[in-house]
Amino acid sequence: MKKIKGVTLLELMLVAGIIAIGTLMSLWNKQADLEQQQSRQVGLILSQYNNAVRNYLAKHSDTPSGIKIGSTWLKNTNCGGPFAPNAEYLQCSFPDASTASPIKFGQLSLTTVIQATGTSPNRRVSATTTTTPFKILKNRDLQVRSDLSGIAAMTAAAGSGINYDQNAAATAVTSDASYSSNPITAQITMVASNSADNDIWLRTDGGNQMHAPLRFDSAIDGNREIIGVSRIQNLSAQILHLGSPSGVAAASGAGLIVDTDSEIIGNLRIIKELKVDNGASVTGSVSATANVVAQQNVVAGQASSAQIFYDANNSSYYVDPDKVSNLNSLAANYISSKGRLRTEEYLELGGVATPGKGCSPNGLLGRTPDGKPLSCESGTWRRLEGGLDGPYQVSGTYLGNWKLCTLNYTSGNSKQVYYDGSQWIWKGSGTQLVYCYK
Repeated sequence: MKKIKGVTLLELMLVAGIIAIGTLMSLWNKQADLEQQQSRQVGLILSQYNNAVRNYLAKHSDTPSGIKIGSTWLKNTNCGGPFAPNAEYLQCSFPDASTASPIKFGQLSLTTVIQATGTSPNRRVSATTTTTPFKILKNRDLQVRSDLSGIAAMTAAAGSGINYDQNAAATAVTSDASYSSNPITAQITMVASNSADNDIWLRTDGGNQMHAPLRFDSAIDGNREIIGVSRIQNLSAQILHLGSPSGVAAASGAGLIVDTDSEIIGNLRIIKELKVDNGASVTGSVSATANVVAQQNVVAGQASSAQIFYDANNSSYYVDPDKVSNLNSLAANYISSKGRLRTEEYLELGGVATPGKGCSPNGLLGRTPDGKPLSCESGTWRRLEGGLDGPYQVSGTYLGNWKLCTLNYTSGNSKQVYYDGSQWIWKGSGTQLVYCYK
């Protein structure tokens, strides 16, 4: 007989059972993944709430002790909060987190206890927020899930601690101990405070303690600003650098190096010494109560004022506008003296003029090419010529181009001479010079 092959009913039932079990396990896994994902979303909500509390405490260190229910106390007046629009700490869309309107997944409502101690500026305010037990609806019943509360707490802590790498994206780390979950009650506790002892945040209330560099990685200039700073103080006895490294060696004892071009809009006051190694260009005035020392030229577009000006090469030469100046040599196009001029040696006249030529103004002194002194009198260069015996007086009348003069000596003798416009001559000789004043 021919043998017939087939599948028995028992085998079909076994296969169907295996498929059903696999399908059920797959549904359980998907349900577990969905619950965990929703728990992480709740953790982010809790992190946002606690950050808002931190921000509130940083700006309201005078807040009294008390109890806050839900999240409305951090919102604006449009949704029942106490703050004006744009001054709130949470948006109206944030869950109320109250008993009447809890956070949907987990059925969480929030209770925040605020405790304040001390007085300003050392007033310390802490806020401890506790959730109701983490519960989810399953089989038409609310079940307490400490596993999901733990996931939410870890997510909240991870959302609060962010590590940045200059060449990589932001990565979350669970480094914030302000969040905890009770494995028995499934309640989450969050702590916020204006004390910065264990706070990873850059605070605005002066209580910040940092143990790592502050780095800005935004490509937008406005996101890298530090605004409203009154003091940047270096306490590590190291040089404080501003700007990109230029490679220029710092001066000995320098506490601050600015490795970039700088522009000061307001006044600049140097209490001690100002040193400029290269050129300094000032469009306005420069006022210094102490010395101004420059290795190169100092050029001023307007007045330069000082009590005394020293020669940088030899300090024995100086100009003191109020007292006696000591100069090696002085070259000037014009010197005006309100008093007398005095020389300890000789007076050298460099101006060469021709007797009889016009001049201006009267009173100028000059010399002939051979060194005879001249003076500008009545608009004409005249010789300064003295008599042999002196003193004397000269008087006379013009005779054509000649002037007849009488030279009167103290002895009483008088001699007639002529002045031809450049020299005096005897009346009769025509060649013998007579030295006298016109």
